[in-house]
Amino acid sequence: MDGLILVLTALAGCLMPVQPAVNAVTAQMMSSPYLASFFSFLTGTLVLGLLCLALRLPWPDGKIIMGLPWWAWLAGPMGAFFVTMTIVAVPRLGAMSVMALLIAGQMGMSLVMDHFGWLGIPAQPISLWRILGAILLFTGVVLIRKF
Repeated sequence: MDGLILVLTALAGCLMPVQPAVNAVTAQMMSSPYLASFFSFLTGTLVLGLLCLALRLPWPDGKIIMGLPWWAWLAGPMGAFFVTMTIVAVPRLGAMSVMALLIAGQMGMSLVMDHFGWLGIPAQPISLWRILGAILLFTGVVLIRKF
């Protein structure tokens, strides 16, 4: 099962630069990054709804939904911000620059989240090697943007 997860995760990574490019074309045709983002989320929601139905997943009890922490409701808006920003950025910066910036941002925030153990992530203190890895990644972003 871990092998399948590894392969599917790599596939998801391969699709990361494809999705903003597809969404950017949609935005151009619709004359709006917000409409393109809306339709991206709409189709994604439909696919996930059908998957939940196909898997016969039970709908969570209202108490569970209402018991979610306030910050759990921010995941959707965070996704909308992410998708919309990639739609806006890819035509201006190119897929590689956008992906490099996204990865650099992900690495920086991951260092902080790991260090403090935020949101249930097991705490892993910042080390020299982790900082060096982040610096090398940020250097890569600069090189990609400059040359």
